[in-house]
Amino acid sequence: MNFITQMGYLGWFAIGVFLILAELFVPGTYLIWFGFSAFMMGIIVSFISLTVVETLVCFALISAVFAGFGWYAYAKILNKTKVPEKYKYLNDMAGAHIGKIYNLSEDVVDGRSKAKIGDSFWLVEIDEPLKKGAKIKIIDVKDGVILKAQKASEK
Repeated sequence: MNFITQMGYLGWFAIGVFLILAELFVPGTYLIWFGFSAFMMGIIVSFISLTVVETLVCFALISAVFAGFGWYAYAKILNKTKVPEKYKYLNDMAGAHIGKIYNLSEDVVDGRSKAKIGDSFWLVEIDEPLKKGAKIKIIDVKDGVILKAQKASEK
C-alpha cells in the first residue's frame, strides 16, 4: 500500500486522465467525476504529504463531492430539457395510448378486458361492466403493460 503514498501528483494525474478517457468507452457519466477527483488529489498531494489512510479517505470524500455535483448538475439539465410532444412516449408504447379512445374486444370480466390496438391486443382494467365493442378511454398505465380505462363519454 506504500505505492499510494509514493505515487505523487503525476500518478494521480495519470489516473485522472485514464478515468476521463475510459468515460469515452463506458456508457454513463460517472467515471469523469472520479477522474476530476484524481486531478484534485494530484493537486493536494503536490502540497501535502498524506498517509495511505488519509489519502484514501481524502479521495473518497472528494469523489463523493464531485459525484454529488454531477448528480445535481445532470438533474438540473434534465429538469430544464423539454421533450417535444411527439417524442414524449418514444420508448413507452403503453403511455402513448393515454387519452385515446378504443373499442373493447371482449366483455369486461372481473374488471378486465382486452382492446385491439394496432395489430395487438392490450389488457385493459376497467371498473364498469361493459360489453364487447364499447368505447373506452385510456386514462393510465399500470405496470407498463396494463391499460387503465374508463367508459368514453358520448359526444
